Amino acid sequence: MKKILTLIIDGLGISEKEEGNALKRANIPNYKELSQKYPSVELEASGGAVGLREEQPGNEEVGYKTIGAGRILKQRSSFMNEFVDVDSLATNQALKNAIDYAKKHRSTIHVVGLMSDGGISSNIKDTIKIIEFLKEQKVKLAIDYIADGKDVEAKSALKYVELLEATGVPIVSICGRYYAMDMENKWDRIKVYYDLVRNGTGLKIKEIPLALKNCYIRNITDEFLPPMIVESDKNLKKNDVLIWTNYEEESAREFLTALSNPDEIRDFEAVFVDGLKILTMYPVDDKVESTVLINEEDDASINLSKYLGKLGVTQARVALPDDYEHVVFNFNGESNDKIKKCNLYQVEIPKITTKRKRELYAAAFTKQVIKCMEKDTELIVAGLGLIDNAGHTGDMEDTVKMLEFIDECIGKIMESASLNFYTVIITSTHGNVEEMLDSEGKPTTMHTTNKVPFIMTDPKVKLKGGSLSDIAPTILSYMDISVPESMKDSKILIED
Repeated sequence: MKKILTLIIDGLGISEKEEGNALKRANIPNYKELSQKYPSVELEASGGAVGLREEQPGNEEVGYKTIGAGRILKQRSSFMNEFVDVDSLATNQALKNAIDYAKKHRSTIHVVGLMSDGGISSNIKDTIKIIEFLKEQKVKLAIDYIADGKDVEAKSALKYVELLEATGVPIVSICGRYYAMDMENKWDRIKVYYDLVRNGTGLKIKEIPLALKNCYIRNITDEFLPPMIVESDKNLKKNDVLIWTNYEEESAREFLTALSNPDEIRDFEAVFVDGLKILTMYPVDDKVESTVLINEEDDASINLSKYLGKLGVTQARVALPDDYEHVVFNFNGESNDKIKKCNLYQVEIPKITTKRKRELYAAAFTKQVIKCMEKDTELIVAGLGLIDNAGHTGDMEDTVKMLEFIDECIGKIMESASLNFYTVIITSTHGNVEEMLDSEGKPTTMHTTNKVPFIMTDPKVKLKGGSLSDIAPTILSYMDISVPESMKDSKILIED
């Protein structure tokens, strides 16, 4: 059986533009040689090609889930888009019950979520439709604004504030996602946001635009905005309702656990709000007590990992801690089920004080990938987000340096692949570093809708273009394994 290493390097998109293109700027001889020497095509990784809305950039969660499934899955943002249709809102019994509850107790419904149109964790257009519907129900409303600055421009909060202010519903608090949406069990950050929304603790401000301007002067961008109180005494009260409008679950887990299940919190004193009702778009975590509003229909559990596991094919997943969730949980159809003969490697981070931590991380990642090849693992899926992380800083020079170091790592991986008789696939879940300046020449940190590369180090094959959903059936076909029925609608990228 042929052995394959699939190396997924997040943030690598394709663009012919020179200006703002870190890939064009970087000295990356190994990557360039591979793309020129071996069959290479471009894949769609955004919009409808991966189950998102048209023109919506892809991301790691969607990308890994799509690659693993081997087919286009309807993503949560698409389900959400259907849910905010007026008829769907009006007929949703759970939402109706929450409205009746708030009316009965004359309490407030707090709309809480990431307020941007980045489309990765939420979409403000959907949130506004929910707000407009709730206004028609004649209930007291308040908006707790979580600022983005990561999936959208770093200093773009004001335009979203203006969109919300146009609804006439008061914004009662503002805070950056760094605190509100932590995913790394940094409970000191969550405490900051918990204290703001639960206890009304924060910096009191009179004018949002002026507060934002003062933060920007101090180089505090939207993602890191401190907790600010716009209207006093509007924190959560007895019998209030909280609607969490984000659809990405991991960044909701910590804050909503503290609110709904405070006994689980050991790092700070969390106290339950009497009678508080929490509504979420999707299930978040077993420790979060909430009513879920949307039922997903697509079954992502049928995927490449489990299919190969049933066949007894040896597999490995390799990732740094920040990427592990994507490479394992998302790739496996949002499942942590144990897969037969599949070894999981969360690469240990060297505990060394140095200014070049990321380089050490990349080197450790490379070492683990090589070890897996030396064990003759039949399918290795290794995901690396360091380049994408660099792109999110907006720092061109830093991103170029990261690209160049990763290119050295690719060189070492290719040497081992040759010695161990591996075919290597290099691809990405979305674009980023190929477009680091906007149309006005200003730094941009967002993902792009550009296509991504698909390189296969077998000179005998001939490739054709497609999308991320075509990777899994292509791998199976190349390994001479029959493609399951669930992937029959996807293409095989290798031409007959």
